[in-house]
Amino acid sequence: MNLRQDSNSTRTLIAIDSELINDLKAILQAATRELIKAGEREKQLRIEADRNKLLTEKQAQEYLQRDADTLLYYRKNGMPYFKYGRDVWYKKGLIDDWLESGKVNRRNS
Repeated sequence: MNLRQDSNSTRTLIAIDSELINDLKAILQAATRELIKAGEREKQLRIEADRNKLLTEKQAQEYLQRDADTLLYYRKNGMPYFKYGRDVWYKKGLIDDWLESGKVNRRNS
């Protein structure tokens, strides 16, 4: 880097060599790649956190848009759940997996 005083004014001109510019570009590109990777990791962590979310009976009803009797039917037919005392809990990701498995038995209307 060269500093040069302009003879007509008090401005100082800076001449930056191309090697320094290339080094700065490489640093910025590496930082950009790391930020993209961090964003992707954050997205994956958010998905995982959402899948691990525990739902109450009421929340599961809202999530599935079904009533309590239908959830009871689903539980009896393989939908995963956890019971603690009288409380029933569902893990959102397990509900999603169960639905995607196609094992949902529907009542004959």
